[in-house]
Amino acid sequence: MTAPTPLTNDQIITLAPAAGSFEPIDGVSARYSFVPTLTAVDLLRDAGWFPIHAEQSAVRVAKREGYQRHLIRFAKNGLSFDGERVDLVLFNSHDRGCAFKLIASVYRLVCENGLMVASEFANFSHKHIGFKPDDFVHSAREIAAAAGAIAERVDEMKVIELTQDERGVFAQAAHNLVYDEPEQAPIQPHQLLEERRYDDKGKDLWTSYNVIQENIVRGGLKGTTRGSNGRMRRTTTRPVKALDRNIKLNQALWVLTEKMAELKQAEASLSPVAA
Repeated sequence: MTAPTPLTNDQIITLAPAAGSFEPIDGVSARYSFVPTLTAVDLLRDAGWFPIHAEQSAVRVAKREGYQRHLIRFAKNGLSFDGERVDLVLFNSHDRGCAFKLIASVYRLVCENGLMVASEFANFSHKHIGFKPDDFVHSAREIAAAAGAIAERVDEMKVIELTQDERGVFAQAAHNLVYDEPEQAPIQPHQLLEERRYDDKGKDLWTSYNVIQENIVRGGLKGTTRGSNGRMRRTTTRPVKALDRNIKLNQALWVLTEKMAELKQAEASLSPVAA
């Protein structure tokens, strides 16, 4: 896998201006300890993680502009395996909205998906108040150390074959994660299994998971919704642009996929061995 081109701090600020803030939003308490995102970026660089992508959420309240939630993806040499790469995602804001979060992410080359790992050993949170650089860097090292376990988990998912009915149940569960009122959703669960490329035609758990995740996060599925006049009209699902919702859905999908893997492995252990 070709190594991505690292971003400079100036490039990060161009892509996500909030990451370049050197003061918190107005109105924070005296107890608030401000730690610039770029300080965290430099700490991660020194630990061998280099930034490769940055983005920020849109804001509805003008005064939050420049302080909103932002996300920076990092890569590290030596963490690629069989078409995937274990990355680190840094999530932060300067509007009192969240602490620093470090999340392991599996980047899939074929579709450029960034899947968020929800396992406890691959997720860390560091408050601005009492921020300790050494502890922060230790968490980044923990994610790098977990890459082997994550790769093993992915390999397990790749050899678990799903029946058509199981894929349907998987899609239904994912559909319920996205829509609070599934019966009023613009698309049907089975549409989440629509492949976008030839490489996604496999029926294994890993491929099914990636197809569902991409369809949810990137949107673009054709559906129908009921207008104010009661008539049905055509619509297209939108990509998930809000960073906090993106992370929440990604991690929920990871948990769902792990549970599906556990069920299939338990089922296999109970099956009689063929003579």
